[in-house]
Parts: sequence; C-alpha cells; structure tokens
Amino acid sequence: MKKILAAVLALLPSLSYAADKCGGVKLEAARITLGKPLTEAWVKTADGKACLTDIVKEIERHRLVRALTVAAIVSDADRASGKGLNAAKAIASALIDAGMPKNRVFGLAPAPQRTDELGISLRYVERAPEDVVARVAAAGGSVFLGADEASLKPAEPGMPVLVNELVKTGPNARITIHLKDGSSLEVKPESLVKMATLALPSGGDRQVKIEVLSGGITADVRKATQQSKFEASSRVAVASVRGTQFRFGVEENGGARLETLEGVVAVSSANDPAAAPIEVTAGHGTTVNSSGQASPPSELPAAPRVTGPLKGALGADARFEWQSVNGAATYKVELARDADFLIEARSVNVVEATLSWPEQIPAGKWFWRVTGFDAQGFSGQPSKVYAFTTTGK
Repeated sequence: MKKILAAVLALLPSLSYAADKCGGVKLEAARITLGKPLTEAWVKTADGKACLTDIVKEIERHRLVRALTVAAIVSDADRASGKGLNAAKAIASALIDAGMPKNRVFGLAPAPQRTDELGISLRYVERAPEDVVARVAAAGGSVFLGADEASLKPAEPGMPVLVNELVKTGPNARITIHLKDGSSLEVKPESLVKMATLALPSGGDRQVKIEVLSGGITADVRKATQQSKFEASSRVAVASVRGTQFRFGVEENGGARLETLEGVVAVSSANDPAAAPIEVTAGHGTTVNSSGQASPPSELPAAPRVTGPLKGALGADARFEWQSVNGAATYKVELARDADFLIEARSVNVVEATLSWPEQIPAGKWFWRVTGFDAQGFSGQPSKVYAFTTTGK
C-alpha cells in the first residue's frame, strides 16, 4: 500500500486550482492563469487585493515556485514611455504586500512576441521535478512545513518536502512523508525535524539525513546500495541504516533514544567521531546520554495481544482490554478515525492492562491499538489495529 501511494503521489501533476476572487487560479506550464484579467487599477480594489492574496496562497501550496514574474505585455509606445513597466512593478509590489517574498517577485515589460496577447501575464520558475524526492503522504492535526520556524505553513497531502526544510507537528498530530525510493518517515506529535539532506539519484547512492531537533520519528527505510546512507541525528547521537525500521527521538534531558523494530541500526556519538558505533538489533533499544555515551542495548517489550473490542460496537463501559506484557510498566492506548492514526488522534497512558476511556467517544467508526512501555520508557511494536463503532452516547 505504501509503495502504491508513493507512486501515485510521484505522478501528481504540477497543477493548482482555487475558486476565489480571481475566478479560479491555475498553475501550469510556468504560467499562472486566472478567471479574471489583472490590471493595475483592479489590484487596488478590495476584490483585487483578495485575488492577489489567493494567488499567493496557491503559490505557497504549490511550494515548488522559486520566482514569479509579472510581465506587462503592452504596445511599443507604452513600453517606450515606461507605462508598461510601471504597471508591472505596481502589481509586483501589490503581490509583495499580499505575502510574496520580496526577493521572489519581479516586474518587467518584455517585447511582445507574435503570439502574445496584450495585458498582464504571470510567469513562474519552479524546481525541476527530479529535485522533488519526498512528498507528504498523509497528515493529521497541526502539521507544518517551512524553510525556518518563521515561515512555517500548514502541510497537506501531496505537498513536496524540500531539502533543508523544517517539519513541525503539534499535540496529537502526525505527518507521514514518502521518499521516491519507497522509504517512509513518520514525524511524531510535538516534534521538530530538519530534512538536512535529501538526495535520491536514480540508480545512484541514496544520501538522506534527518536532524531531530525535538520529539521523534519512526522510519521505514528501504534497502539501498552499499555506499548509500540514511541517518537520523540529534545533538548527541547519529543512527545509521541501509534498510530497516526504527524509532529515533530526543529526550528532555538532551540525550537521545533509539528503538530498532526490524534489522540493525548503528548508533554513534555525534560528539566523538572516533568512538566506535554500537549495533542495536531488532527488538532492542538504547539511550545516548547528553555526553554522547550509549547504554548497552536492552530488550523492548513485546507487542500486546488485544482481547477486546476486536470488532463491532464498543461496550457501554467503553472498556479496552489486552493481555499483560512481561516487562511493561505502562501502556499507551491510541484511538483515531483512520488506521494510520492521523485523523482525530487521541491517546491515554495507563498502568493496568485495561482501560475505560475517560471521556465520551464521538459517534462513528474508530480504530485503536495499544503499545507497551518498560520502566526506562522503551516501547516495542504496537498491537494489531482493531476497529469498533460507537453511538456517541
């Protein structure tokens, strides 16, 4: 399923549409076409300003646009008098007022070509499609992308994720990012990560580095060439893989935590490059303290076995039950509207292997799972995902 979704996303065309004050906005083939003509006088009106705001929003959603040119195609006389250039610059200035970065919009009055119609033309330059190697596959809750924290914008499925960008999630929010090689990355709630390196050349050596600034990630990395690298790093630790599943996160004390779910992950100190890395095999985890020293790997709790509800309606007592797991000190029970736990996600931590949900669950279909945590905070694989329905009463 992940490979199919990734393939579909990779085939998304470079199109954007919006029903707005412009009468529709369409980005295609390096041109922005509108349902209404732009004029210097109209962009000064309330509707004109609203149209420019909608254009900027569509460009932000498109995300690949590097620069926008406002071209005034006018008669030779208007070009010679400067009237065309003044109009182009005025509309460019209005676009800046509407939110376009000043260094990415330009006004000019080029000599008209034989096929050009007179009027204002909006043209853009975008990144080459081969530069886009990662896209948002799914997002739930408050999730954002941007070059820095000041420019973060809401993320939507299908959006490209670019090198050196930040990914930020709020409480109970998650975002799943698919890479062109079939690998995937889930950013956990209340996390901030930087896509420091994203190079996936066709037939070449993959080079990916994810800097976890706060919170954590879960990665499912496809096998690659011997010289390929996939790294997740923090201030004190670097986790390196060629193909495996693992979790990596930053601790409140400044340390780092790794849990290997499949395969083998090599963990090394970010502060001492000469220190030999340690290998953490599947079903084991380790912590790296604030000085960069890793603890011996320990066994992760097993996946809990759910006993109910397995399907059908949730009981009147809203009770969830599972078998106790050896070594588990606490359990995290998660609910969501979807099996990927992105939509309306919520969770509760408990000590016992049972829980009566503490608040009314809205009516409809829900999915749930439970994960065991040991006394050191390590967690293993979650349980299987089950669905139930509730009337909301």
